[in-house]
Amino acid sequence: MKSTVKEKLWYGDQWIDIDLPERTRVIKANSHSPVPPIKDLDRAIREALANPIAHDPIPKLVGKGAKVTIAFDDPSGNITKAPDFRQVAIGILLEELQKAGVEISDIKLLCANALHRKWTRIELAPIVGERISVLWSPQRLYCHDAEDPEQLVFLGETPRGFEVEVNRAVTDSDLLIYLNITKIPFSGGWKSVAVGLSTFRSIRHHHRPFPFASGKSVMDPKNSSFQKLVWEQGAVIEKHLAEKGRRIFSLESVANTSNPPEITAVFAGHTPDVHVHTLEALSTLQIIDVQGQSDVAIYGVDSRTGYAHNSFTNPLLVSNQGYEYTYGMFQNQSLVRAGGILILAHPCTYQFDDLHHPSYREFYEKLLPISIDPYDLWNLFSDDFAHRPEYVHKYRYGYGFHGAHPFFMWNARGAPSRHLGATFLAGAKDFDVARRLGFEPFASVEDAVKEAENRMGSDCSITFHSMPPISLARVN
Repeated sequence: MKSTVKEKLWYGDQWIDIDLPERTRVIKANSHSPVPPIKDLDRAIREALANPIAHDPIPKLVGKGAKVTIAFDDPSGNITKAPDFRQVAIGILLEELQKAGVEISDIKLLCANALHRKWTRIELAPIVGERISVLWSPQRLYCHDAEDPEQLVFLGETPRGFEVEVNRAVTDSDLLIYLNITKIPFSGGWKSVAVGLSTFRSIRHHHRPFPFASGKSVMDPKNSSFQKLVWEQGAVIEKHLAEKGRRIFSLESVANTSNPPEITAVFAGHTPDVHVHTLEALSTLQIIDVQGQSDVAIYGVDSRTGYAHNSFTNPLLVSNQGYEYTYGMFQNQSLVRAGGILILAHPCTYQFDDLHHPSYREFYEKLLPISIDPYDLWNLFSDDFAHRPEYVHKYRYGYGFHGAHPFFMWNARGAPSRHLGATFLAGAKDFDVARRLGFEPFASVEDAVKEAENRMGSDCSITFHSMPPISLARVN
């Protein structure tokens, strides 16, 4: 009998015990105790605002008669320990703006939900404060609408032809302040505005599948093509604002790995310069240096994806969470070698929320039987789903994710499926669902490991990357 070691694996929404071969390399977060939060968040925000990076402070930017928009990350997976960072920051900003002479009636609060669903005032209350969520009028506290032509302005194209279309508040406000919570390197920087306040017309350029993608993770800012494309769009936005003598004012925070997360750092000022500091602070919380790839890698998949906030995780979200936010948590190169086997663990049952994810069921039921190839599905059907009147209506008025959103989720499997020899789904409760998603299902992690050894050799190298808490494997 082979020697084994016992480990705990996150499986959907719970920990389970698993037995792994003794030779398994185990990667865990640097510490079970998250980095302590800022003791005085109010003071940290005020200090950041008073000493902005590569930017004038707010009192020099606005005065009486100025129109100001405070944009902020939507609730998708980004609620910090109460009081939320954005709620504290909004209170301070309203105070500082009024001191500078700005009338409260000239300030708007804008939720940057991109093509995510819009959020009710009850859902926004933890972010903006209950009093504001109740008393502020709809035209002063509102969600971005990527299908409302009156809200949008087209700024042109990048040198490579990527269109840039954003909410009119970006260009028409005398000052746009953006509040961000950065939990992973994928977030923040120009993504906040160039994606969060944009449209399908712009987002399709970097959220579509690329047949020749190198497979670099979007969690790897220095190497990710996604980041480069978004930064090119950001340059168009910045140039347009510079012609008016304006700059976006970013207020970025860094969240630790506690549950709920707490804020460990705050930076303010010019968007790209601020984000450099944000990424440096984040890397100290999350990056683990790892030597070399493995034949097999094992991960537990978390059901608590931000795309299912106040909902539940459907099969397409399981696929995205498994490929992008689990397997994809690496820098330099993946933990699995080319042709290796990825083992994901999740129950993966058939369930869909037709209110918040209106186009997901049709994608699963009608498109996946035709093809599971992201490139084929994007080319054949993405424009139809993006512009279908019933899905546009549900996005605008029914708190539903945009019709194109399931394509973005499915596209995450493109590069991994070319790189990997196979993907196993361990612990699958419904094998038919797993197979439709392109996984090979197994009843347990132990069964999946046994089959991986049959294919890769009894002495194949195995790595188990344990999450949560969030950690990034920097594979050398």
